[in-house]
Amino acid sequence: MARRGVFALAGTAVGLGAGAIAQRSVVNRRRRNDPEAGERFGTRRGERERLIHRPDGAELFVEEAGPPGPRGAVFVHGSALRTDLWHYQLDGVGGQRLVFFDLRGHGRSQPKGDDDFSIDTLAHDLEAVIEDSELEEAVIVGHSIGGMIALQLCCIRHEWLGSRIKGLVLSNTTYRPAYDTSIGGAVVSKVERVIRNPLDMLGGYHGSVDRLRKIVKPTDQIFLAVSFAAFGPHASAKQIDFTYDMLADTPSDVLFDLIKSYRDFDVTDVLGGVTVPVLVITGTQDRLTVPKASEYLAQHLPKAELQVLEGCGHMTMLERHDDFNDMLQRFMADVLGSPASAAR
Repeated sequence: MARRGVFALAGTAVGLGAGAIAQRSVVNRRRRNDPEAGERFGTRRGERERLIHRPDGAELFVEEAGPPGPRGAVFVHGSALRTDLWHYQLDGVGGQRLVFFDLRGHGRSQPKGDDDFSIDTLAHDLEAVIEDSELEEAVIVGHSIGGMIALQLCCIRHEWLGSRIKGLVLSNTTYRPAYDTSIGGAVVSKVERVIRNPLDMLGGYHGSVDRLRKIVKPTDQIFLAVSFAAFGPHASAKQIDFTYDMLADTPSDVLFDLIKSYRDFDVTDVLGGVTVPVLVITGTQDRLTVPKASEYLAQHLPKAELQVLEGCGHMTMLERHDDFNDMLQRFMADVLGSPASAAR
């Protein structure tokens, strides 16, 4: 029996070693064949930068591209990311005015302030960005939680619909608690409810969690996990690394705040009142917000158009940036008109 135990352990070790070698081979092959390997992610900046000071002490970092004017698009990134997410849009799209900002607690939007970290608070931040930018007509481009924030703003500033808010681009987002529309949503939601109290208690020790996270180094397993969760099967390795870097740079207290903020969001009953044009974008391989959520949005928003990117995951603006920018440019031209007419 002892010998059999030794052989079993040896077999397990060999299996683990072979698995690690196979993972390393897969990752190396993706890096060698990466068409985006030369991209310097995180280095592009807007043409103009500023800070917006919020009443509760939060500061919002804002940067812009394109010519100033009363019309433009405001970009709202997803959870645990930052304005760098819009790498392929920061150089400009269609000559339009583009406004980007970091959600409070993310990127250069520090400190995060004293207000409750909720979708409602983040929607009021978006409202402040639009007003500070003096945009008379705006398209809001929201990715993931950014789309949830855009829909929430439509609820709290319903009178802006059709006047100040001219249209929405909802990329890989949802209309109800984010757990419900992830892959395996019913199970994920049930697990979240079971571990909710321990998770909130753990959030009180976010300093210790941050120290632990600094010890954790990127591995092939982490690369493959981020790839599976957020990207399609043929995504750029450099884009995956870049996304992981943004996640790793987000403070733990913000991550715990985000987890709580998802719970009470639900605009299911008010979608029919969002009467502006909406472009809904999803990918067939999105596992963080399944395509059915986008299909539901397109069916229940009165003026919605659905675009489904085959083989694409959650990060459509990175993974299929050419297609994303083409759709965005067309939509902005339809809704806002040409930049030249805005200037006149």
